[in-house]
Amino acid sequence: MKLLLMLQLCWLAAVDCQLQCNARTSIRQKRIVLRSPAARELSTLDSCQYEVAAWSSQVCQVRIDIERLELPQPRLNASSQVLECADFLQVQRFQLCGRNNGQHLYVQLPRGQALKLHFSIASHSPSTTWQLTLTQLECPANTLAMAKQQSTNVPTVRTMLPFFSNLLPRTIFGGNSGNGPAAQLIQTLTAPSAADLELLAPLGCDQYYRSTTGGIASFNFAGGIYMPNMRYAICVAGAANTEISLSLDHFALSKSTGDALGPGYDEDCHSTVRTLGRAADYLMIANSYVANNQALQPTYYCGNQPAGSRLIARPPFVIHFSSDAQTNASETGFQLTYTVRQSEAQL
Repeated sequence: MKLLLMLQLCWLAAVDCQLQCNARTSIRQKRIVLRSPAARELSTLDSCQYEVAAWSSQVCQVRIDIERLELPQPRLNASSQVLECADFLQVQRFQLCGRNNGQHLYVQLPRGQALKLHFSIASHSPSTTWQLTLTQLECPANTLAMAKQQSTNVPTVRTMLPFFSNLLPRTIFGGNSGNGPAAQLIQTLTAPSAADLELLAPLGCDQYYRSTTGGIASFNFAGGIYMPNMRYAICVAGAANTEISLSLDHFALSKSTGDALGPGYDEDCHSTVRTLGRAADYLMIANSYVANNQALQPTYYCGNQPAGSRLIARPPFVIHFSSDAQTNASETGFQLTYTVRQSEAQL
């Protein structure tokens, strides 16, 4: 009962509830903070597991804000010659290591399933630390009407809300039923909020930037090497009458041709035939052109020649990143700044 009341007070106060490492139970809250254990406890662990249950039946995405993530850097396996993360965070298909402070991820949460996060921390590095904030996002009810008819595994209202409504002081909140403030509070929190609709990422987007200006960097950019074996989509909000300006402030990816003097786009970056062992690192930016040479309209960018360039692209604003397992000292990643503005030209 004490734990039950504590979780409901956490919900009512709209504060972030903290889930403990290896709790062996799911937690069902709108926003949850995951913090690494204290150094003494962390030194005794080889792994750390978290499990988060859906806040309601309408949850469809979880936004993971990586406020801090400091893990050992990926290392080159001498026998296989591929880059590997010894210690890592695994979230669905994403495996992250190194330094990723300030990054974020969107993951889909299928109906009735819990989100599981796994930290492998076998090396016991003294610098290992993390703090993640998970926000569960709900889709509009009409998009889930069919799913509601097919399953009753997840409640359609927040867990324990009826229980908690009985604890609300009648003299302050106006009772447990009818149109009093208590009832209105509960009704408000059993439907998706407008804030959720604003935060929802378009289907297929693994990162989603909603501001008109900002910065985007590859995972572990601060560590000087990007994550191996990654495929993900970076999306920026925009309208039909807008365009996006992308300044490639830092750009250093491998090239599939191995020609250091090549232009660093299209044929240099992406082969139409998949070849084992061939480099496959690139940014794919569809509907784009080079600002100072509008006749140049690549789709794939790689190498280091594009560094310092400014690109213009039409919506939808989607950047696909791909990396293989191979690496060398020159593969330090990308950092760009963007601005969404009214369209000035048509591609």
